[in-house]
Amino acid sequence: MRTTGSSSLSWSFAYSVIGLLLAASAASASLCVWRQPDADIAGIFGSGSYKTVFTDISDSLNLKIEKRLGFPLDPDETQFKYFPVFRGTKRIGTVMTHAGKGQFGAIEIVTAVVSGDSGPVIKEVRVQRDREKAKAALRSKEFLGQLKGMSVNDEFLISNDGSGLRTAAPGAEKASQAIATAARKLLIVYDELGRP
Repeated sequence: MRTTGSSSLSWSFAYSVIGLLLAASAASASLCVWRQPDADIAGIFGSGSYKTVFTDISDSLNLKIEKRLGFPLDPDETQFKYFPVFRGTKRIGTVMTHAGKGQFGAIEIVTAVVSGDSGPVIKEVRVQRDREKAKAALRSKEFLGQLKGMSVNDEFLISNDGSGLRTAAPGAEKASQAIATAARKLLIVYDELGRP
């Protein structure tokens, strides 16, 4: 015996569940939490404390950021989160996190920014989570150390054939560029926010 009412209710419920799951997966893909703040602060700055600041990106700021980047922000990038780091009452730097797209999934990075002579510079970039096959090479000082000291005026081009300014982690060319691009994006956002 077939009943139309319960069948359409079942399909309606199934579509609702699928829609919720898709929305949840899209939202979780855009989130990038700072997973080990205490360990990162100790490793990057020696010691310190931090606070969390959320900043909404207006349409006009979005356009400025996209112009400097040379590509559009992701649709979910309407708000950025950053973490001013303090030693006592003195601000010693800022940390930002971002999830980039590697060859095998999301790559979550932590980027520490400090004041340089001509603007903000990268103090350190760390990979906090990834699914890449060349995990050790991506997290190595040889690769990530190339990003140290880079400013918004530097080229973040990565390659293995000599055409880039930096060398990709062996076996992880796409992921290497994703990390460099994410670090550059965070540096530009930080600069456009007025170096808060």
